[in-house]
Amino acid sequence: MKRILLLLVYSVALLAAGRSSAQSVRGRVIDQAQQPIVGVAIVMLDADSTYVAAAASDADGRFSIQSAVRPYRLLFQHLAYEMQTLASDCDDTGETELHESANSLEAVVVEGEKPIVRVEQGRLAYDLEAVSKGKAVNNAYEALAKLPGVSEQDGTLTLAGAGSVAVILNGKPTTMSAEQLASLLRSTPVDRIEKAEVMYSAPPQYHVRGAAINLVLRRGSEHAFSGEVHGNYMNRFYSNWDAGGNIVFTAPKWSAEAIYSTGQVKAKRIIDLNSQHTLAGRLHEIIQNQNITNEATWHQLRAAAEYAPEGKGRLSAAYTASFTPRNDGLSRAAGSLVNSVSSPSGDNAMHNASLRYTPVSGPDLSLDYTRYSSTQSAAMQNRYADGSETAFDVLSGQTVDRISFSLDQAHGFGKGWELTYGGVFGWAGDHDYQHYTFREGGTAAENTDSHLDEYTANLYAGFSKQFSKGSFSFSAAGEYYRLGRYDNWSLYPQATLLWTPAEGHLLQLSLSSDKTYPSYWEMQEATSYIDGYSEIRGTPGLRPSKSYSGQALYMYKQKYTFMLFWNEMPDYFIQTAWQAPDRLALVYQTLNWDTNRQWGANVILPLRIGKWLDSRLTLTGLRMTQRCDTFHDMAFDRSKWLGRGALDNTIRMSRKPDLTLELSGYYQTAAIQGTYDVDASWSVDAGAKWTFDKGRATLSVRCNDIFEHSLPFAKVRYRGQYLDMDSGAYTRSVTVHFAYRFGSYKEKKHRKVDTSRFGH
Repeated sequence: MKRILLLLVYSVALLAAGRSSAQSVRGRVIDQAQQPIVGVAIVMLDADSTYVAAAASDADGRFSIQSAVRPYRLLFQHLAYEMQTLASDCDDTGETELHESANSLEAVVVEGEKPIVRVEQGRLAYDLEAVSKGKAVNNAYEALAKLPGVSEQDGTLTLAGAGSVAVILNGKPTTMSAEQLASLLRSTPVDRIEKAEVMYSAPPQYHVRGAAINLVLRRGSEHAFSGEVHGNYMNRFYSNWDAGGNIVFTAPKWSAEAIYSTGQVKAKRIIDLNSQHTLAGRLHEIIQNQNITNEATWHQLRAAAEYAPEGKGRLSAAYTASFTPRNDGLSRAAGSLVNSVSSPSGDNAMHNASLRYTPVSGPDLSLDYTRYSSTQSAAMQNRYADGSETAFDVLSGQTVDRISFSLDQAHGFGKGWELTYGGVFGWAGDHDYQHYTFREGGTAAENTDSHLDEYTANLYAGFSKQFSKGSFSFSAAGEYYRLGRYDNWSLYPQATLLWTPAEGHLLQLSLSSDKTYPSYWEMQEATSYIDGYSEIRGTPGLRPSKSYSGQALYMYKQKYTFMLFWNEMPDYFIQTAWQAPDRLALVYQTLNWDTNRQWGANVILPLRIGKWLDSRLTLTGLRMTQRCDTFHDMAFDRSKWLGRGALDNTIRMSRKPDLTLELSGYYQTAAIQGTYDVDASWSVDAGAKWTFDKGRATLSVRCNDIFEHSLPFAKVRYRGQYLDMDSGAYTRSVTVHFAYRFGSYKEKKHRKVDTSRFGH
């Protein structure tokens, strides 16, 4: 605690040392008809005419340049207009009117391909509307998956060459789980996103480490009302549905929004096991079929408001909640060893409140509080082949309270230099319990009831330099972390160099480090049963995983991407299965490995033929190495080459009616995961989208994993362990989506709540 107090005192001293913060210069560019002009290049110079920063006007003619340089000069440049110069020291330049160039050509139409990516302050800024234009994309989440190098794997977004990627909104990390974030982004129209900033090494002021995508959301500046209603039907063996809507009010000084969605989901999972289990020198051939179904009803709610008077800072508040009042399941297992029936049921709820204040001068302050609670009960009955029986009831639950406070400060020094520093301080309290009531026979399971307190204190400092052909940034964050008896100090360096040696050429070098924490439930000394043979065991003392990654990226003509990457993850943790040596049990347990290393290359090649075909080919090759010296007395050190190719095609069938088709697929070679050997996997997806009623209504149909080969067959043949696992049934899904928009979409968006470490 003394160390934490010292860190707090140090952070307060840092804040007291400076009064200025990162400011922005914003304005709007219009023509003589008072219409907005898109694509105007705005270049900022200081009093000595030295380059400071640059930006481009958006579809509404608006621009924003992050800089504290005062006074300054702005140069407005556009091929069709005369260059304008503006000298000022204000944060808001108002409206700047440009006059058409006297040398502009009339009656000549020049068609070109709009660049989908720009370089802005060391980040790759993608125009999501341009990326998704003409594609069967219904919302912001689907548009993110269309970014070069971004793909969806097992329900989460990944970035080629970096692995997992964090999604943050308006420069702040989300505080929702990946599932909740995906659900809300699926209800967000693409045109509400101003741009998506892709960072392979996020600066520390974003409070995420490693790769990140920052969604910058449009802000309203006039009185407006807008909204959307949508509905989805999906069939994946069972029929599922969800529906919802959102409304947005905007005004010059304030904005407010409300989002609500609800749905019902029912899923089936089939797992076929063939376990050749050796016990006391005798081989037992165990063949089990696990049939698991789950049905749940869920609700999500969000309400947010922002007050931002001109030149007086910004105050925003948000409340987010998710509820699952009904979550029922049925698990049946039949086979040569045991017939089992389990009927779990439960509910959970999450509440999050956040408050953020961004002053004109001074530190950016934010406060966040989350409460999560869940309860679950289950009755299990096992009938073994030898005639014995066991039956028991289990009651479990979890309550998590988490609060965090962050502050961020930045100082501009002119000539492109900027200093940033700040900190994050957090506490979380977790209460987990699991109680058994035995009705027949007995097991080795014991009741558990535990409390964990988690403390985190993080301080960072860094600098960046903008120069005429690129930028450079470096930072270091020191973190103190304590969970129970585990105590750790860590240092996280970050560096990015971006260089554009000539027009059409871009080189970016990135270095980042991160730490990933296991869920609270995984760290409990508790055992949960899937059936009479398979069980999930907790791991007390499970350590966080560190990661160090580097990328060398070259982009040609803002389209063609070539990358070399390297990722090293000490103390990597993941859940794997092993056959217990002292009894007939297949144990799933999360353990720390010594390392998980990947290095390789990635190529992204777009192809466009006329106005009817837009394709993108992504190729990845890597070498993976996994080592664990303490894996149940079965140490492993394994390596394997892996390749993956993906092809996405968008076919414009017609413009009247507006009909688009999509056909995409991927193939991945065999891989390894600890002692597992994982077969090759592949998938083919197809979809169609119809846009009508002047673009306000969309209807789309999509079929994913048409041939049901996305979940590969896995096996273990390692040091006496023999296991076959096939879980590839019922992976095909058909989705029908309808959405209708009303009003005009010009506004801001929301933060989310991270619940990735909650739940059993």
